[in-house]
Amino acid sequence: MRKKTVKLGLNYILVGMVLVILATFFHEEVAWLFLLSAGGEVQFTFLGLFIGGMSGGFGVIISAVGLLQGPSLESKVYLKPTLLILVATLLLFFVLFYSSFTKPQPSRVRPGETITI
Repeated sequence: MRKKTVKLGLNYILVGMVLVILATFFHEEVAWLFLLSAGGEVQFTFLGLFIGGMSGGFGVIISAVGLLQGPSLESKVYLKPTLLILVATLLLFFVLFYSSFTKPQPSRVRPGETITI
């Protein structure tokens, strides 16, 4: 196993997960930050999901190649910090996913109702 290659793959997976989290749960905030229109927000969401998926898939391939390669004379490479950050990001995703179902939806205006501003 080549730890440096595995760590590179794990970093790609981590970047993919962060992009998916941003595109899924924080697309409105990112659109506000970069002054995007509604169409730009939708495009950011699709692009973030696509690039995040590609980055994660690429990271899986790189990690698998690193696991299958023979050992080499490497300096000390630590995988534990990267794995802990990856697990924390995965837990963050599931917490945000769960909270998206449990938070109450804002009430919609029905036809015939008036809005007082």
